[in-house]
Amino acid sequence: MNFIDKFLVKLVLLPTSFYQGLGIDTTQLKAILQTKIILGDRTPTGIRAIKRANQKKPTSGISITQFIMSVVLGLVFMFSFFIGINYETKLTLYFSMFMFILASTLMADFTTVLIDVRDNFIILPKPVNDITFLASRLLYIIVYILKTSLPMTFMGMGFVGYFIGIWPLIVFIVMVLLVTLLTIFFINAIYIVVLKITTPQKFKTIISYFQIAVAILIYASYQIVPRLISKTESATFNINNNDWIFLAPPYWFACAWQYLTTFNGGFTMVFYTMLSIAVPFVSIWFVIKYLAPSFNQKLAMISSSSGEEQTFKQTIQTQKPISNKTGLIEKISKWVTPIGAERVGFMLTWKMTSRSRDFKMKVYPSLGYLAVYLVLMFLNNNNDGSESGFKLPPADSFVYIFVVYFSNFVLITALGYLVYSEKYKAAWMYYIPPVDKPGKFILGSVKSILFKFYVPLVITILVGAYFLLGAASLPNFMLGVCNQALIILTIAYITINQMPFSALAGNKTKGNSFVRGLFTMLIPVSVGLVHYLIRSFLPVVVLLTLLSGIAIWMIMDSIKNKTWEQIKVQEDL
Repeated sequence: MNFIDKFLVKLVLLPTSFYQGLGIDTTQLKAILQTKIILGDRTPTGIRAIKRANQKKPTSGISITQFIMSVVLGLVFMFSFFIGINYETKLTLYFSMFMFILASTLMADFTTVLIDVRDNFIILPKPVNDITFLASRLLYIIVYILKTSLPMTFMGMGFVGYFIGIWPLIVFIVMVLLVTLLTIFFINAIYIVVLKITTPQKFKTIISYFQIAVAILIYASYQIVPRLISKTESATFNINNNDWIFLAPPYWFACAWQYLTTFNGGFTMVFYTMLSIAVPFVSIWFVIKYLAPSFNQKLAMISSSSGEEQTFKQTIQTQKPISNKTGLIEKISKWVTPIGAERVGFMLTWKMTSRSRDFKMKVYPSLGYLAVYLVLMFLNNNNDGSESGFKLPPADSFVYIFVVYFSNFVLITALGYLVYSEKYKAAWMYYIPPVDKPGKFILGSVKSILFKFYVPLVITILVGAYFLLGAASLPNFMLGVCNQALIILTIAYITINQMPFSALAGNKTKGNSFVRGLFTMLIPVSVGLVHYLIRSFLPVVVLLTLLSGIAIWMIMDSIKNKTWEQIKVQEDL
């Protein structure tokens, strides 16, 4: 272990008497915790795990990289010190952002840790009780989060220590530790409760969607909120004027810091100070004392074969009889693809993009980013301090044409990950059926991407254009839609030379990917600029729409006729 890990282990093991009073074997706890930290420093999680998925060399020194990233992230929190007229307001905003980022980190990196059953096979057969076992899990999470949270608050510590004083700095550090404890155990309690009512598979799905929503929310907050708050409002904002703010835990810690640094305030400030100190430790006691046994029993049931058999029997008993009725997706596939390999590619891609966690984590956030961009286009931000709001651009504005072409961002992202999968070795099934041209599979997959990620957006854009600009705008929007489909199909023909979901994501070359992504983004922008120049000439627009439709049919035929000689195969497949 490096010096950071050694210091944090000693820190979390300081209340030895408290742990022993709960029935924890502190000797076993220290040995398990040290082993987990050593292994954790060699095993990247979250985004780092994706980047290192295909590296042959062992990884180490994750703590140093994480330390630097946390310091950089802490710079974002500093703007809260320039909002509001008092430190209750400033620190409430600071601790709110801090708690939110901590919770997001916990969701992103520790989902697999909390439902990881491998420890059960190694530790539980040994004479280790449930409370010691769960305490090792929780303390390992605390150490990891401390390695993130403490560097994240270095900038805040420097600001408080330099501009306010040493004693306020000490109180600030204590409040940071208490906020960290409360955040960790609050999220872990939620995890444990959810695991009692659902399976790990469903739990992972829920967490995946939560991570996507968090990523979109963070980006939207960063882009939109500063544009809606004027400088005058931010300078005079007082959070104490909110009648319901006492329900927010970050406000407790802000008031506790204010009281402990000035010792001024009535009973209310003392009460908030007591809450900020008592609630984190009560949370520790509640989670360890009451939720530990049921949590480990749930994991043991999940990992046992009897649990799997029971789940299988329940699935069979509750399974509905097979019906001859076809769903909406099957009907769409029949409308847009002929029977055979093309329809199989369509259905496979549709279901894989809905079930693959890796694909959803990479592509689905782009849908939210696109929505944020659309909001920003219609957001009237006045830098002179006047009121900001939403305002529609003029009818002849480039914004409306740009909306159509910028929506290509989602399709390009989805196409970029169409051939990659963590389960790429299952691609052997492509080579079993007697299919003469693999391009049929690829064309069906590209059609699936178009109909799943673009057609709903097209319908929304056309309906909005009709009500905002009238029927006269529809020819230009139809030309934009056809051009978009043509661009995507052309990119698919040029770049997709592997079967869908048949390659390991780690094999993606970073340099080529960057150049390719830049090139593919410049194509719709260039076409959009030309479209804007000829938008007023209706006969030209109609003619180009027809030509674009013919080109779409031709490029689809080219994709369908790709041969096996044009297809690359993963080396270890």
